[in-house]
Amino acid sequence: MYFLESPSHTFRCPHCLKALEKIKERKDYYIHKCKNDDCSFYQTNLRRMTPQEKEQFQHTPYAFKVRYLYREFLFDFKPLAPSSPIKTKVDVSRLSVSSHTLGLILTYHVNYGLSARKTASIMKDVHGLSISHQTVINYANSVALIVKPFIDQFPYELSGSFCGDETYIRIKGRWHDLFFMFDAIKKVVLSYRVSPNRDTFSAIRAIDDVLKKLPSIPEDLSFVVDGNPIYLLAQHFFAQHGISFDVRQVIGLTNEDPVSEEYRPLKQIMERFNRTFKGNYRPTHGFGAEEGSVSFVTLFVAYFNFLRPHSALEKRVPVVIPALESLPHMPARWAKLIAMAQEMLAQQAAS
Repeated sequence: MYFLESPSHTFRCPHCLKALEKIKERKDYYIHKCKNDDCSFYQTNLRRMTPQEKEQFQHTPYAFKVRYLYREFLFDFKPLAPSSPIKTKVDVSRLSVSSHTLGLILTYHVNYGLSARKTASIMKDVHGLSISHQTVINYANSVALIVKPFIDQFPYELSGSFCGDETYIRIKGRWHDLFFMFDAIKKVVLSYRVSPNRDTFSAIRAIDDVLKKLPSIPEDLSFVVDGNPIYLLAQHFFAQHGISFDVRQVIGLTNEDPVSEEYRPLKQIMERFNRTFKGNYRPTHGFGAEEGSVSFVTLFVAYFNFLRPHSALEKRVPVVIPALESLPHMPARWAKLIAMAQEMLAQQAAS
């Protein structure tokens, strides 16, 4: 699906122009190495070694990465490619429920993290409206399709302090990975991808979601992430496409290196966000289909970015939209957010 058969190219070292030798095959990429002992890259790295490192190199050369390596990625993915307009067939106005009632359902189900069954029960017990838990799920799936383009294409004002992390979500009894990318200062979720695997391609797509939201790629762009090597591989992938950024990896639970000490506060902000998400997700006890999980995550991000007041922002929402802020209660804000998302889709369809 995402992977292509590797063409029979001959890759050459940019430092000595000798042909590279394929030394390893991984699921997502092949590794090619320059084995020329006269290569300037290799010789420079040898000269930079301390006497102790040179002695160790004689006994365990495999412990040092001194030769030029090239990773040939096997998936067909173009960074910063424009997304195709989403043509959803869902029309909320045709649902057999008023906009206020739909807003109530989303408030209970998303804002307060109630399961679909509890949401259906509270609509019956408090509001006298009989609906099934499957109806709650259907409404959530429909609204998620509508608001997702609005979330992804909104012109956010970003700070440049980006961090990422993965958490877990249960689908059909199996754990899946959920990749979040987050503006730690503005408190805006920029990527929220559900994946069956914690792999390089998922990390690339998550970072690409952030890059698409930037008016231009700043020279000092960096991402604060954990010690998972997939982010370094993603960095290599983007570098091959002329897109450069730094990856600051915060390792472990204690500050054993200067990078971890400097950037751990940003990582902790990301971890607090994960705990907030899990607080809303836990009552669902997982999902029976991938569609349900994606819908729930999408609606949570819509709530977090546009509707949820944040203590670090003096009780303001991360993304202030005056048309939402002026409304008296949360069901009305959900209804207005849905209407704005539908209006954007209609404009895209007309253009």
